[in-house]
Amino acid sequence: MKKIFFAALMLLTVALLLHNKATAQSNNAPGDLLRHIVMITFKKDAPADSIQALDNIYKSLSKSTMVKDFEMGINMSIRDTLVKHVFVTTFTSKDDLANYKKVPAYSGLFKLSLAIAEDVTVADYWVKK
Repeated sequence: MKKIFFAALMLLTVALLLHNKATAQSNNAPGDLLRHIVMITFKKDAPADSIQALDNIYKSLSKSTMVKDFEMGINMSIRDTLVKHVFVTTFTSKDDLANYKKVPAYSGLFKLSLAIAEDVTVADYWVKK
């Protein structure tokens, strides 16, 4: 039952990503940056080596020429203790983000996440200069 719920949650996340892409601001000015934020809550029994492997995939993806900037860290907020890892990737265009998602290692994120994540939250927004 948990696997079905998690699969449905992942499908909803992908649908929201596609919807956000379709309705995202298209009139960004030169110099604006596109932030892609992923926040992951891991299952209680998620193996530490699998979490590290996921972190490593993000780090390797951050070296892509499409990525303008990358940050990652572990949530320290006392307000929301469920989110464990936060990944912030910055792009200069929607095309760069779209092409980033086509990099073969990117699909590895989903395979690994399905096995160890309890929840994944994604947000994309333009930073206006």
